[in-house]
Amino acid sequence: MLPNSQLNKPAPQDNQRKKTAGVDGVRVISPRQSFELVKNIKGNLKAKPLRRVWIPKPGMDEKRPLGIPTIQDRARQALVKSALEPEWESRFESNSYGFRPGRSAHDAISRIFQSINKGGYYILDADIAKCSYREP
Repeated sequence: MLPNSQLNKPAPQDNQRKKTAGVDGVRVISPRQSFELVKNIKGNLKAKPLRRVWIPKPGMDEKRPLGIPTIQDRARQALVKSALEPEWESRFESNSYGFRPGRSAHDAISRIFQSINKGGYYILDADIAKCSYREP
């Protein structure tokens, strides 16, 4: 169940690059619909199926899968993120840059150059290939 403080706000939206509709066919909602969406979110509901699209990898012929959630599921995800992120951000290492708010690849590169110039640091560059999707 959501705290009352969350019910008085519209659903958090991060609509950058989110112009593709999920299985519900909805791409964008009005602020009024956003308030209603938050009021109607109930705890413990199952997420709807994702709409699977295949997008090209930059500079390659290969494509990667992308799952597009419904507007309601996006709102749920955003509410969970807004509840958990402040606590977890305070626990993460200051030198961690992957998928962090307010941090970019450019920030990581800048930090690497600073570390190289100071000396005495190890730098780990890791990529777990295709960890988020497996062919059935």
